[in-house]
Amino acid sequence: MIKGILFDKDGTLIEFNSLWIDSTYEFLKNITEIYNQESKLEELAFKVGLEGKTVREDSALAGKTSADLARIISNTLAVDFDWILKELNDFYYRKIKENPEKIKPVCDLTELFAQLKSSGLKIGIVTADNYDVTQYILEVLQLLEYVDFIATADLYERKPNVEALQVFCNQYDIELDEVIHVGDTSIDMEFSKHCLYGVGVLTGIGSASLLSTYTPYVLNNVAELVNQDGKVTFPA
Repeated sequence: MIKGILFDKDGTLIEFNSLWIDSTYEFLKNITEIYNQESKLEELAFKVGLEGKTVREDSALAGKTSADLARIISNTLAVDFDWILKELNDFYYRKIKENPEKIKPVCDLTELFAQLKSSGLKIGIVTADNYDVTQYILEVLQLLEYVDFIATADLYERKPNVEALQVFCNQYDIELDEVIHVGDTSIDMEFSKHCLYGVGVLTGIGSASLLSTYTPYVLNNVAELVNQDGKVTFPA
């Protein structure tokens, strides 16, 4: 019996491209200008995972943390990691606060979460973002009242490490095989191996061919988790 459901955030609950691609390009442009290394802008963009207006499925930007991005930047530019990390975290938080309209849900998430809660499920968010960014996004989406658990990269070991899942299960007296995880990347699907199974969605980075190598459950959108009658549709 499924008692808990964990969601990735970017690309799963909200559109990825509208929020992060332009901001990341802007940050990289600013940093290379500060250090007079503008010639390395495109190299940096490629290393973090940007290819034009798309993000590579296997890249740091697709599913890793701001610390991973900062490490790539600091190593490429030969500059201080701690300073880059602080600047990057501050920049991302400032950008979402300045542009809440770019936080675009992939469907009517309040209705979906209300339906899941009415089924008796505990709901958690497990993301590579930091807590301040995640909390603000959930506040804008009006989802905080439905979310029982938030795991971010500055509080727990990042996915696919099992720590966040284990804490979620311990907190609500749930077994690992009573939880499913919904995400859009290979890292999400690797994380899902710790629980009952993963559900892949096609609203983010991962392609159908990639996600289907991990799970038989690949949906166009998280809205498909419930049917027209509001009943949960995934296998128990």
